[in-house]
Amino acid sequence: MKAYEGLKVVDFTQVLAGPISTQMFSLLGADVIKIEAPVKGDQLRTTLSDAEMVAKRLSPAFLTVNLGKRSLAIDLKSEEGRKIVYRLIDDADVVVENFRPGVAKKLGIDYESVKQRKPEIVYCSISGYGQKGPRSGDKAYDSAIQAASGLFTLNGSEESGPMRIGIMVIDMFTGMNAAFAISSALYRREKTGKGQYVDVAMYDSALMLAAAQMADFMVRGNVPPLIGNESPTRQPTAGVFETQDGIVLIATITPAHNIAMLKAAELEHLLDDPRFATFEARQANLREGLEIVGEAMKTKTTADWIKIMSEAGVVVQAVRTLAEATTDPQLQHRGIVVEAENVRGFDKALRLVGAPFIANEDSPQNAVSPPGEVGQHTEEILRELGYDDDDIAKITSPKET
Repeated sequence: MKAYEGLKVVDFTQVLAGPISTQMFSLLGADVIKIEAPVKGDQLRTTLSDAEMVAKRLSPAFLTVNLGKRSLAIDLKSEEGRKIVYRLIDDADVVVENFRPGVAKKLGIDYESVKQRKPEIVYCSISGYGQKGPRSGDKAYDSAIQAASGLFTLNGSEESGPMRIGIMVIDMFTGMNAAFAISSALYRREKTGKGQYVDVAMYDSALMLAAAQMADFMVRGNVPPLIGNESPTRQPTAGVFETQDGIVLIATITPAHNIAMLKAAELEHLLDDPRFATFEARQANLREGLEIVGEAMKTKTTADWIKIMSEAGVVVQAVRTLAEATTDPQLQHRGIVVEAENVRGFDKALRLVGAPFIANEDSPQNAVSPPGEVGQHTEEILRELGYDDDDIAKITSPKET
């Protein structure tokens, strides 16, 4: 039995942060009902993709954060739509929304309204800056939060200047924070019998991601320099280096690591050079050291250096392409990349990223069902709620909001 079998989640979220949080519950057995606007559906269905995927309304990004959910297409602005939602909530355990602050209240599905019907509900709101406060109304996307939180200034080099992180790191981390917050509220409910409202913000999540650097600034006033691919240890034995046929990353933290790396690179003589003999000296002469080490690294292949450094106890990895990373045998062994079969519009199983952990029993990778088309499960869900054929025909008549 998976951890959340028997749990029902009413999911009003779209794009990335909200959907990845509710997907964690669907992968662990919960019945997650994704509420979507008729015809259009979640806006992520038609973004971050090409024309073919847009036409199917199943973009890769949408597919990978909506595994295992059922799609119910209704107009939340209509009286009938709200009635359906209320009936769903009456039998639900969790409600998750990521509307702009205030929108859920206008729709009559905010926490206070839902709590009156179901006091024990666990209700989660996800937004850019939180539900209240001077910035609560600001629009937010991943890159905007990266800029506002200072993450830009922790990424990049002196040449490039501050840069955004190239993945939707805030969205995804916020979603995982939300999943943890909801799980905590459910555990609390088991002990107290009481529901809870949790308010999750992308801005808060961004600060948590950079907590170590934030603490260094708030405690010591230290503003870290833009170091690009260089190591924060400021040692010439660590960083990204070209090889004969590629690029490797070498990580050395302690003086013992630095010495081991220099010996493995046949640069042990530098330890007798006053410029590089000590940890502090190597920091002071970083540029010269990086140039010497960099030239040495070009003398062998990536495979050679991985073998040599690994045998010396030095952390080393090739800088790989996505094609190389996603075909690593370790992924097949772990089962983190799952295959979604029978996705409408595709003649083959789709490889997608599932839950980022495995369990010895009832692991979230087991029996993964694919995301559906907009409203694919509408009739099925309405029948479960007691609607007859005539009612369903009226509710599902083609319309776009």
